[in-house]
Amino acid sequence: MPTVKGATRASRTLATRRRMQSAAHDLFVEQGYAATTMDQIATRAGVAVQTVYYTFRSKGRLLCEVVDVVAAGGDVTPVMEREWAREMLAASSAQRVLALGVEHGTAIYERVSDLWPSLGAAASVDPDVAAYWRTIGAGRRDGQGRMVARVEELEGLRYGLDAVHATDLTVVLFGHEVYRGLVIDSGWSPGAYRAWLFTTLAQQLLASEPDPQAVGNLSYAGYLGGSDRA
Repeated sequence: MPTVKGATRASRTLATRRRMQSAAHDLFVEQGYAATTMDQIATRAGVAVQTVYYTFRSKGRLLCEVVDVVAAGGDVTPVMEREWAREMLAASSAQRVLALGVEHGTAIYERVSDLWPSLGAAASVDPDVAAYWRTIGAGRRDGQGRMVARVEELEGLRYGLDAVHATDLTVVLFGHEVYRGLVIDSGWSPGAYRAWLFTTLAQQLLASEPDPQAVGNLSYAGYLGGSDRA
């Protein structure tokens, strides 16, 4: 069992790490990846620049950790082990499977959208960030593939569509680029985007027509059948 002194030291270390992450997040959002320096991050966090380098090794690795923390929204459990994902993979309705995936998957996009410009800029010049971005893409395809596999188990895929092609469609429609194009660039509300995505995935993947009742009390239920840009 850790001593009080040891626990206090660990809590201070974690608090310092969080402070550096927060400072880096704000600077990346405010001025972009290229313009942000480790010295600036250290100054805003109130630590020596050597502390930032010792903790994160490089600016690219620091950005990756910031994205992980923000995307998690306080839940450090791997995505497909979270309560909502377990509920999704146990749902008895194909439409409910999609509804839960849309509700919670797009919430991740919403949390990290401010960091995407920095992530894209860093991935073009930093091999560590480029590798991280590929890992994110592979993880997203795996998770969405498991969502599709559950729909297939429920015999919910439309006639002639197999799980591989259904996953291809899902990865494209349920991707960062579409979110950014509709919400960030075109000004759609997150609720309107989620309603569009649920309806579109249901139309493209499922044997039955989209059913608003499948959404239940999820956050975008009120947008179904309404204006896309509401």
